[in-house]
Amino acid sequence: MLSSVSGCLVACKRLFGALIGIGVAATLCLATLGVTGLQAQEAVERHMLDTLGRDMATQPDSSFPMTESDVRSPVDQLQPLPSGEGGNDGSSPTITELEEPNTVTLLDDKPPLRVGLISQQGARYLQTRIEPFRRYLQESLSRPIEIVAYSSMPSLMAAHIGRKVDYSIYPASIFSMAYASCGCLTPMVAPISREAPDGIYMLLVVRGASGIQNLADLSGRSMALSSKDGAIPFYMAMNELKKAGLNPERDLDSLVGKDSPEEALELLDEGAVDAALVWSTTPYNQNIFSSEGAISAYLQKKNRGRQAGNKPDFLSIWHSPAIPAGPHVIHNEVSKQTRAELINALKEMNHRDPEAYDAIERRYGGGFRSVSLKDYEPLIEIATKR
Repeated sequence: MLSSVSGCLVACKRLFGALIGIGVAATLCLATLGVTGLQAQEAVERHMLDTLGRDMATQPDSSFPMTESDVRSPVDQLQPLPSGEGGNDGSSPTITELEEPNTVTLLDDKPPLRVGLISQQGARYLQTRIEPFRRYLQESLSRPIEIVAYSSMPSLMAAHIGRKVDYSIYPASIFSMAYASCGCLTPMVAPISREAPDGIYMLLVVRGASGIQNLADLSGRSMALSSKDGAIPFYMAMNELKKAGLNPERDLDSLVGKDSPEEALELLDEGAVDAALVWSTTPYNQNIFSSEGAISAYLQKKNRGRQAGNKPDFLSIWHSPAIPAGPHVIHNEVSKQTRAELINALKEMNHRDPEAYDAIERRYGGGFRSVSLKDYEPLIEIATKR
């Protein structure tokens, strides 16, 4: 009886030892595979950073409305961080990731959606300001949301194209350049201006007393543009005018590119040119002095310190199609289901969570509407040719 029990114990011991050996071998095998996989992943990421991390040479033109700061009013302007915070220590890193990534583990264990944003004030400032928006998306999509801060637009574009981030926000002209470089991005929504729900217009303005009533009357005349040769808005304006029947290089006596709409309108006001091409939130003459745009801004500056009502003799004779303001853009590799959920969340945000909306959209207060590539065709067409 004792010998039987002893034999049984020996057999169990041998079996247990074998199981331990198998477990140790499996652990060592998995550990070896893990190290190899990690090394390969790091090698790929290093290659992507080397390839995509270089700043793009093309810079946005500051005269186009969609490249201006997204600030609704001076009260909302971003304030710099206290000295020493936010990573602005003179080193100006190309990319600054948040020191404490905003990640949570949810029940369904979805991977995080990475949102890339510009923050010249530093990652810590961005993390604090954008937190209501991050929290809203995380709750709406039931998945972790990570915010990644970049110090320059070219760096953000490169990271988005290379899928280092999934989602970002661009001025319209910058989006057109990003799309033209890869075709891998899709606009989802754009903010709505209550004055211009369809978007921004380019206006061709003349002096009312000039007798110029249409594009044909500009033959042999001069024109000032609010952007210079080489900028996408410049070429977009030229392309749209050609479609309307006016070839500026052939039909005009002279074409002057200025650094800002204000300079172009000043030349027109002084009689130095016969027309000026500027932007506005309205295509209608009865509203060009009151609606947001280059003409109303010029009028405010001109009348600063004087009594209101001293309007220049300006009249619009042509306008371009409306172009929506800067779009929220998703990488095409993000699933269609996630894209649809994100669009719905963004369109409902102004109503459901005004604090989250104000955190991400500081210029236009009308909420978001759906947009597509077709809405940005005039800009994409030029960016692709360039």
